[in-house]
Amino acid sequence: MAEYWGVTVDDIFDTMQERFRPEGAAGVDAVFGYDIAGAGKWKLTVKDGAMKLEKAKDLAGCVASMVSDSETFVGVNMGKVDATSAFTGGKIKVEGDLGAFGKTGKLFRKYAPPKKEMSVKDYLADMFGTVVSRFKADATEGVDYIYGFDLGGKDGGKWTVFIKDQKCRLVTGIDCKTSVTLEFGEAKDYVDMILGKIDANSLLAAGRGAAIGDINIALKWGLYFEKYVDPMATGEPEQELLMLKKTISVNQAFVTGPIMGKFLNALKEKKIITNRCPKCGRMHFPAREVCAECRVRAEEWVEVGPKGQVRYMEYVYYSFPDPLTGESRETPYGMIMVLLDGCKGNDIFMHLIRSDQIDRIQGGRNEKSGTRVRPVWNEHRVGSIFDIKYFEIDE
Repeated sequence: MAEYWGVTVDDIFDTMQERFRPEGAAGVDAVFGYDIAGAGKWKLTVKDGAMKLEKAKDLAGCVASMVSDSETFVGVNMGKVDATSAFTGGKIKVEGDLGAFGKTGKLFRKYAPPKKEMSVKDYLADMFGTVVSRFKADATEGVDYIYGFDLGGKDGGKWTVFIKDQKCRLVTGIDCKTSVTLEFGEAKDYVDMILGKIDANSLLAAGRGAAIGDINIALKWGLYFEKYVDPMATGEPEQELLMLKKTISVNQAFVTGPIMGKFLNALKEKKIITNRCPKCGRMHFPAREVCAECRVRAEEWVEVGPKGQVRYMEYVYYSFPDPLTGESRETPYGMIMVLLDGCKGNDIFMHLIRSDQIDRIQGGRNEKSGTRVRPVWNEHRVGSIFDIKYFEIDE
């Protein structure tokens, strides 16, 4: 059966039962017919607030019948074709009692085609299939980078993107030395990250993704390519962010709690302390009462750092306004994830890096690699995370 806008005549009739409105059928006791050219005939019986729909050979006994072609019928039900124009233009006809047939307009909710889901494989095909068309040549003067993508799982694959002489080329597979390669154990994690369903830092911190090579080059991808647009998105425009710079005053005090309070108070003494899970040994940043993984109380306190090595760094180009003052930080700035001395694995501490050093930072995958950094403390400390101004390279 022919499809129009991805919908067939059968799709419309198959959903009539679930779209039926008993409240709209009050006082209706009649049989209606539908004669759709190229699709068939149907009889709709409405009685006692209920309906029955069946395919028929003829429409004898119907109080009124609609006659239409398939495309017009589907278009009217989807809102693609104006019903009044179709009726006056002869595309739709009603044989029998026109007034009685008009009551069918209250019998059903508007048809909405089911949302078709895209698989991970479909998304990957679309994401990499649009890479060249999303390339911003004007932003790549002097750029000579090779990006590799190694995505695991049953729907994964490997791709290489070459940028040179302000041109972009995509090939399947990775058979050369790349500037940076993004590795994900599951391709779905990469797709969810691109769609904004999961935070990139969370994936990296959990070990579900990694940037092999120069992570700073990986972070520049957004400079060279337009943002990927989800073909399944609603298409509604994003809301404009309005900001009013005003210092607010709330006559209330908010308590952080004894665990967080102990962590913050230690910053006054230029100490970074945290508690360790007695079961798995995780360090918590910030400190918390209960380990989120083992569900046991963490009561052992440990002093760590204050120096450490950078695991990851992210360029931030959006200036988030301070909720108290409305002031915005100058961009771009660097947000680093530091593995403080005494910590291991993914027990990382997030903070800012000195703005004039962001291009010198190198990430590391273990405790022995990555740029060494140290905190720069505020002279006047009040028990806030910003008692540390930022981290700087430990030279």
